[in-house]
Amino acid sequence: MAQEGKGAVMLKERLHAVGHAEKWQLDYLFDLSFQAWLVHIGVVTATVALLVYAWPGEAWPWVWYAAICGLSAALAALAWRYTHDRPASEDAARPYGVAHTALTFLVGISWGLGAFGAATGEFHHLLVYSLALGGTALSAASSQHALPRSCFISLWTSVPMLGLAHLYHDFSFLGVTVMAMILLYAGVLSILSFRMLRFMTANVTLTRSLDDKLAEITGMAAELEEARREAVEANLSKSRFLAHASHDLRQPVHAIGLFTACLRDLRLDGEVRQHVASIDNAARSVSRLLGSLLDISRLDVGDIVPQPERISLDDVLQGIGGQNADALRESGCTLVLEPSGIFVSVDPALFFTMIQNLLSNAQKYARGATVRITARTDGEDRAVLEVADDGPGIGEADLRHIFDEFYRAENDARHREEGLGLGLAIVRRLGGLMGLDVGIVSAEGRGTAVRIAGLPVVEPGAVSAPRAHRQHPLTGLAVCVIDDDPEVLAATATLLRRWGCEVMEFGGLPQEAAGCDAIVSDFDLGGPLDGLGVVARIREMEGWPVPAAILTGRSEPETLAHLARSGIPFLRKPAHPAELRALLTGFALGDEAKEDEAKEDEAKEDEAKEDEATAS
Repeated sequence: MAQEGKGAVMLKERLHAVGHAEKWQLDYLFDLSFQAWLVHIGVVTATVALLVYAWPGEAWPWVWYAAICGLSAALAALAWRYTHDRPASEDAARPYGVAHTALTFLVGISWGLGAFGAATGEFHHLLVYSLALGGTALSAASSQHALPRSCFISLWTSVPMLGLAHLYHDFSFLGVTVMAMILLYAGVLSILSFRMLRFMTANVTLTRSLDDKLAEITGMAAELEEARREAVEANLSKSRFLAHASHDLRQPVHAIGLFTACLRDLRLDGEVRQHVASIDNAARSVSRLLGSLLDISRLDVGDIVPQPERISLDDVLQGIGGQNADALRESGCTLVLEPSGIFVSVDPALFFTMIQNLLSNAQKYARGATVRITARTDGEDRAVLEVADDGPGIGEADLRHIFDEFYRAENDARHREEGLGLGLAIVRRLGGLMGLDVGIVSAEGRGTAVRIAGLPVVEPGAVSAPRAHRQHPLTGLAVCVIDDDPEVLAATATLLRRWGCEVMEFGGLPQEAAGCDAIVSDFDLGGPLDGLGVVARIREMEGWPVPAAILTGRSEPETLAHLARSGIPFLRKPAHPAELRALLTGFALGDEAKEDEAKEDEAKEDEAKEDEATAS
């Protein structure tokens, strides 16, 4: 009983498939129908020529021809209309399918009736007609299988009537045999049509499944892209915040550095001096970490634009060595600088940052090692700079990720040191920004070498003449200090007084001339005038171009470019006290040089007057 029920269900499904047509079936049917019915008219024309030849003067061949051609033309027009209108829904397409089935039924009947006409003549006439009808039946199976009811109606109206026409022509065993074979032919075509439809249905189902999967994947890809975009935007927002908040972040660190510098100049006992040194070391660590975060943030938001200048590699390296003398001594490292006499064209600030990061890494992770910095030409117009140490080196597993942001090698020496794993990432990204290639060679127990290649070599520049020196260049130097932050103002003034300067403190623009020899001003003063504006006004009040220095925590490229164009030297917060002292010392020595030059000119004038008097 279960098998019988299952068979009934399958039969019902097949009958439903034969009688029902989805829109995709009608689309496929009518896409093929127009050309098929035009070919059908050609076959009918060739067939009627035989009939007219066999039955000259008879009217029925012409009536048959007119009926077949009219129906074929109607079916071709129906196909043309469908393909041009292209119904949007299955309900709108259904009438076209019904019309197609009705017309194919009439075509099948016409072919069957024509067979009885051909049966009234010779057997060979009926045989040729049978071949024509068999060909059209095969064509119907290949072009109409998408709409099974039209296909089966076309087959089972024309082909069985052809079998009956053969029986009518020869009512014998031979006629019965021929009719049976013709019916078998119709059955084979029906099975072929059904299998072709089943194959097409499976193909359409697979295509729809793939389309659904593709739509799902596309949706997931869109969601992933949106999530990626949100993540990138969140990262950029973080970077923009750090870049724009750099002034406020640098201010307290700058003040701590100034206060500790003041304390270190006092006569403190051993324990207190040790505490001050610890505070200073902690402030330096915070300054380094903050600098790395701000540098990587500026790189993320694209705020850094290289400004190439001609520099001497020897001068840059000597400057870096001098600034790192204390840190090198504390780490037990020995710095070896090999003179090269090479001049290159790079952004000095960015290049300095690259070398400083490499040297800081060597001091932290290769304590007690010898650090050697060398430079050589690579071809005619390029140079390579190498920073190498003979420290513990880096393992192969870590070497593959050593330039990744926030990556730190998995060993005890590195985890004892403070850091974020940004130093080498900043070096490579700054190098890429300036068109330089940064590579690393290292092995455990054999040291590390970082190479910066692609430095553009230029002709050597003029060397400045050395300035005069005096024992205490800052003693008695009248400095006007301007800052709207009371703590930073107090720290700066205290430090300058420890250096022997006479300091005048202002939270903004002074009301009158103060008789200063130099100006140290913050850039952001919270009023209508920035540091540059205040310097300009003070110079007007003093009546001469007072040497000035600007301290700024800003990092925007437009601000830095504005400061650079002003011609007034500036220091980035948190500024190291030694940098400020060197700048003020330069101001003081410059004044002394001018006084010496004026005295020398005056002496020359007096000598010339004496010569004139003698001659007269």
